[in-house]
Amino acid sequence: MTVDTAPFVQAFLTFRRSVAQAVDYQNPNYTNSAIHRERFERLMQARAALSDRIPAAKDADSDAQIAEVLDGLAPKNADDVALQEAEWRKVQTLLAAGRSLEALIFAANPLRLAAIAQWIEVSPEALRSADPSGVIAEVRELVFQQLVERGVPAATRARDLTADANLVSAWRDLLIEALEGGSSLAAMSRVARLDPQGYAALGMDESVTRDVEIDYKVEKLDGLRLRRDAVAVKGA
Repeated sequence: MTVDTAPFVQAFLTFRRSVAQAVDYQNPNYTNSAIHRERFERLMQARAALSDRIPAAKDADSDAQIAEVLDGLAPKNADDVALQEAEWRKVQTLLAAGRSLEALIFAANPLRLAAIAQWIEVSPEALRSADPSGVIAEVRELVFQQLVERGVPAATRARDLTADANLVSAWRDLLIEALEGGSSLAAMSRVARLDPQGYAALGMDESVTRDVEIDYKVEKLDGLRLRRDAVAVKGA
């Protein structure tokens, strides 16, 4: 992992602290209506501050990293075309003889993997399927994994970038859900799995009851319909 998630941890903790202070704001000189409006104004300020610290969607796109590697396998000249076509014909012959495509991928060298990635889109296996796009995506994912296993530099670099993108994506989802009114168990679990240290720093296990109370107060404030403008998430 090369991503520093400390800013995400700090953004979440700062937001929750600001929200807690906002929903409990008191002023003996204010009417109830004025207190509610001040609480809501502070809540919106906290939301705006968090929105500015949510990573952009483009930084959380892992699929783009894989696609770039596989697209880079396309033949560059006539010789490449001939070599990949020859490999693809061998693959089709082996499939016709009863070999499974998955087994062929696991045993393939980089040249054959490149041929499979390039030609799977027009293969009988994809064209006859009820879900051609699903077959293509699954095969390309397997090809990518095998390129990584074989140490192909572009694939190993993309693997690292993909891992980082998945981590950023997990934190982005968690922060967006917090912004919109409480983070789900699924979002929390994903961060805990991908960034155990960052998740531990949130101290969620010790503050669940308090968080539920805060979320309830936030929901009541939002229900007063004091909101004039929604806080937009950048890159959404």
